[in-house]
Amino acid sequence: MIRHREWSAASGWQRTEKTVDQPDPKGPVGWVVRLCKSISTFVLLFLEQGAVHGLTYLGKPFLHILEKLFWFVLIVVALYFSVVLSFVSWERYQSKSTVVAIEKDHYYWNTSMPSLTICPLRRIYRPYLINYCSKNGITKEEDQAELFDFLESLANSTYFNFENIKHNAKVDQLLDMLHIHPENYMQVIYNLTRDLSRLDDTELRVRTQSNLEYLRTYQTLTEYGICYTTNSFISSNLTASLLLTGRQPPPDDFYSTRVVHNVRYGNLFDGDITYSFIGFEPPISIFYHSPYETLNIAKYQPLTNEAHEYETFSIEIVTTKDFKEDTTISQRGCRFHYESNLTHYSIYTKGICLQECRIQLAYKLCQCIPHFYPNPEGPRAKTVCHYKQLMKCFPRYQKLFLEFKESNNDKKGVPCYCEQNCVDSKVIIEHRQVLKQTQKLIGSIGGLIVVKRYPLVRFSRQLLFTFTDLLVSIGGTAGFFLGFSVLAMVEILYFFTLRLVWYIAGRR
Repeated sequence: MIRHREWSAASGWQRTEKTVDQPDPKGPVGWVVRLCKSISTFVLLFLEQGAVHGLTYLGKPFLHILEKLFWFVLIVVALYFSVVLSFVSWERYQSKSTVVAIEKDHYYWNTSMPSLTICPLRRIYRPYLINYCSKNGITKEEDQAELFDFLESLANSTYFNFENIKHNAKVDQLLDMLHIHPENYMQVIYNLTRDLSRLDDTELRVRTQSNLEYLRTYQTLTEYGICYTTNSFISSNLTASLLLTGRQPPPDDFYSTRVVHNVRYGNLFDGDITYSFIGFEPPISIFYHSPYETLNIAKYQPLTNEAHEYETFSIEIVTTKDFKEDTTISQRGCRFHYESNLTHYSIYTKGICLQECRIQLAYKLCQCIPHFYPNPEGPRAKTVCHYKQLMKCFPRYQKLFLEFKESNNDKKGVPCYCEQNCVDSKVIIEHRQVLKQTQKLIGSIGGLIVVKRYPLVRFSRQLLFTFTDLLVSIGGTAGFFLGFSVLAMVEILYFFTLRLVWYIAGRR
């Protein structure tokens, strides 16, 4: 029923009543109307709370529509800049939260000495080969000599000399007789090679001495075949035994009664420090590198018949305490050794990552990988190259494999992204000299590392923008543009949870 007034010429204004159809309050239309009224009332109540500055003006009924539009535009603009700047802070936290700082308090540092990896070119032990041939019915000396030459050249082959593998038709017959297939090339070489670091005669074994103390020496598997590494943090994870058989070599009794270190350190108060790596027969190749890395096959070291002395200088990069726990790999852009994402190796270094790049490149270009790489079992295993494939395919891409460039003018090269080592050192050779007649004096040759000068600065990876800084930055941005705070967020959560439940229950 609707009452209104009508004008009549005879009687003037008169109140009349008309009946207009109203929605049934119990019908679906009435239910929708009540729901819309309840929602609008609840929203107006929320706007009146003023949890976010400016919202309260949108809920005031006496304001003009233009005023409400003005405040709405201001809120949208403030919200836009708040979100944009918050994402800037998030991007900084994800990709620019760490920094490399320079430290100068050198009096307190213990600097690690460089590492040496020496690869002897006499790898196959002839008595082992003769015994192996005899057990398999190869008794002719000329056949044994042919097989020895082939296996020795294969054991000494790598990217810069694959074409030098000695072979002929007789070698193929011998390989067929012995059932030596490409996938077990390296295993056969390993079985026929003595571990020179474990010889019973202490005067003949490969060993490392620093005054009266010893450094651990391991027989390692490298891109130059079986070599020996000392003064290294990672060599125990790269032993030939572990990578080829899955088992670490048994403990060496030689070190049970001696003072032994994994890595030799020195500081400003130690003065000159040295260690000697001896026990090799010529010829050898000597690679020096960081104790946090393995040898780099691209830095070819020529063969030598004499021992060498290296006067070195190292600059280290370290990390602050709890650096790993407070950051992710993507944030810091580097990896620790135990954060491996590689398929062929259980530890990570940038050098080992580059080795995996060569594996992928070799598999792409030649459809197989060289024999000196560890090969995982199962679906991730890759085809191992026959020696004829090594001689035919790899020499054509020598520069590409070693430097990841097709030519000297190739600035981009092959894409191979490898994160830096979080902890590492830069080794600088200040002076080197040949130690002649060493073999006559001590019965073997090797390498000598000498440190006379210590760094006055070092680099430290530090966390500059922490998660707390991120919260403060985002909170400050929200507070500056929106007057937002933690309590305001609690108010919003309260209003749309507990307050909403009570509102639905009728407590308004």
